[in-house]
Amino acid sequence: MPTLDDVRSTLAAARHGYLSTASADADPHLQPVVFAVVGESVYIAIDEKPKTTLKLRRLTNIESNPRFALLVDRYDDDWTRLWWLLLRGSAEVLWLSEWDSSEARAAIAALRAKYPQYEAMGLEDRPILKLTPERVTRWSADGSYS
Repeated sequence: MPTLDDVRSTLAAARHGYLSTASADADPHLQPVVFAVVGESVYIAIDEKPKTTLKLRRLTNIESNPRFALLVDRYDDDWTRLWWLLLRGSAEVLWLSEWDSSEARAAIAALRAKYPQYEAMGLEDRPILKLTPERVTRWSADGSYS
């Protein structure tokens, strides 16, 4: 079975993915996200793009049901170039005041390095999702992941 280390370079190059969460009563929710991998976790910022509230469904879902799935893929009209990665595990909603400052600095630095749009945003004052993959599944049309 593949591990996060096996797909780390693919995740580093990927620009976005789709985060799936579910409420306590299993109502699914899917959200496009950007992310960065640091250590053994994947981090997703709740950025400053317009939102009506910080009580976002992905946050309330994780607080009541920490299971997640993150799908990262490449679509191409040339179907021989298709691939996807699926990470599943446990997620946490973290605030800077609640987590180790070195972990916080590393996660925010990685997000800002990958997405320059984050450089001007106050990520330190907003929640960040920490995804800890327990299972990694991968597939590619050319068989390189089989």
